[in-house]
Amino acid sequence: MTVRRNALALGALVAALLAMRAAAPFVAPPATVRVPAATPVAAPAARPAPLAEATGASLYLGGDDGLLRVDVDRGSVRRVDLPGTATGADGGLVGRDGTVVAVRGGVAYAATGRAGRPAVPLGPAAYAVASASPGRVWLVEETGDPDRWFRVREVAVGRSPAAGGAAGGVVARGVLPLGRRPVAGAPGGLLVQLVGPGGGLAVWDPRTGRLGRRLAAGTPLKVVAASGRTVAWVERSALHLGDLESGRTRVVPVPPGADGFAAPGAFSPDGRTLAAFTSVGFSTRPALALVAVDRAAAVRVPGSEGALADGCTPCVAWSPAGDWVFFSRLGPGFGVGAYRPGRARAVAVQVDVPFAFPPSFATTRPE
Repeated sequence: MTVRRNALALGALVAALLAMRAAAPFVAPPATVRVPAATPVAAPAARPAPLAEATGASLYLGGDDGLLRVDVDRGSVRRVDLPGTATGADGGLVGRDGTVVAVRGGVAYAATGRAGRPAVPLGPAAYAVASASPGRVWLVEETGDPDRWFRVREVAVGRSPAAGGAAGGVVARGVLPLGRRPVAGAPGGLLVQLVGPGGGLAVWDPRTGRLGRRLAAGTPLKVVAASGRTVAWVERSALHLGDLESGRTRVVPVPPGADGFAAPGAFSPDGRTLAAFTSVGFSTRPALALVAVDRAAAVRVPGSEGALADGCTPCVAWSPAGDWVFFSRLGPGFGVGAYRPGRARAVAVQVDVPFAFPPSFATTRPE
């Protein structure tokens, strides 16, 4: 009986081994197939170090909850009072000659940032752009009439005699049809984007109402930045630099570590450097990039990952001396980054941004 049981057990074991051998091709990879080694996961980017040196700048942040003035070096934050109940969406900020123009709820206000002095209303505006003349801005209204869609006024706001009039005084005015959208100030007038056949950018002269110098550009253009005769814009993730006098256009090569450009950002006060934004890629995060205008060469700024180019007007601002650039960044929440050209990495400004959307930027000198 014992011999019989042993024989039955041995037979069962042999049968099980034969079954496992038969099923092996279906439960294991063939001997000729190589299983790739596990790819090491890249370590998350280190959080930027806090700003630890003087910048000589005060930073204005405009958002859905009002206008804030940040003394970057002292670390203090103060709300800038707007007359009455100025509410509505943030229409952007423009810094000119110690004054910041904020557009809120269809009205433009000029703020000096001095304690106890509320902002001064400048009149109706959908948005504002800096004039090519010191101490002035262009206020742009949208009327709803296709033939006279844009009503524009060049207004003196700065303290400089070059502003050419008392604060709030109108220096020039005019109207533009729907197909000529004002995008920036330019020597001799206003730079407009031409929509429709031909397209491009052209300088509108308020004295004659005619278009002058032109630059060839496609549509749509995401954002346009200008400094004197130099114009920058992004077209299908390509960053273009144009010269209004010669009409020459150059394309800036994408820097290593980026997949394209998202927006041109802003020119430094001397016009030699452009702070632009790279776009989101398959394996890259958006970041700040500095462009040498004379060489049309860009360098991605280490430590600026998460820089934001949308939802703020503008999303970047240079210090008045041009030795620092401040930008909006994500993570966690909305924050403020800072970079001094020549430094190894960007740093973080220690300030809480209380807005639901990325803030717009402008700078002045501290009080």
